[in-house]
Amino acid sequence: MNATARRRHERRDEIIRAFWRVARSRPRRAINVRAVAAEAEMSPANVLHYFSTLDELQMTAVAGAREEFVEQRRRVLDLPLTATERIYAMIEAGVPDTISDELRQVYESVAILAEHSKYIAEHRALNERQVMLYRTLIEIGAGIGEFELAAPAGIIARNLVALEDAYDLYPLIGDLTPREECRQAVRSYAELALGIPPERRPGSLAS
Repeated sequence: MNATARRRHERRDEIIRAFWRVARSRPRRAINVRAVAAEAEMSPANVLHYFSTLDELQMTAVAGAREEFVEQRRRVLDLPLTATERIYAMIEAGVPDTISDELRQVYESVAILAEHSKYIAEHRALNERQVMLYRTLIEIGAGIGEFELAAPAGIIARNLVALEDAYDLYPLIGDLTPREECRQAVRSYAELALGIPPERRPGSLAS
């Protein structure tokens, strides 16, 4: 990467960081180019030089947030734990106590996806990577006899990701169900689908 390309990359990163600072400071208010530009200490025209529209900026920022989320899940997959323990750790990460501004933006960006189809493939790919992480772990557990699958691994994996998405979306529309109760709902499906016996469930792992 030459100096010009590197500088352009750095400026784009500065704008994305400014976008997230604005998102955190006004979680219930619309984000606009002027606010991001002020936070980045540049003109709105300069922001639009790097991102042609606010939608493009938001989708780029959201893609980075989802990438980091997937990377966190991948690190769970690499933990030196049993497959069962890693399933529970994945669910813990997938249904956090607090819905971050980044996660909120991910769900709010769905409306933009509907209007700008060019972003759909990238976001679908990130979703498929989450499914694949679960599928890999499920297949490992089944292969060593730790899981007895009630359905194909891919279907179980996709259902787990869908449940996490649902329980992360609900708080954004006013649902006040305790987060631990939400996690327990996802765990209960995993236990049934993977055939996890009671003695290996949370609270019994040390017994």
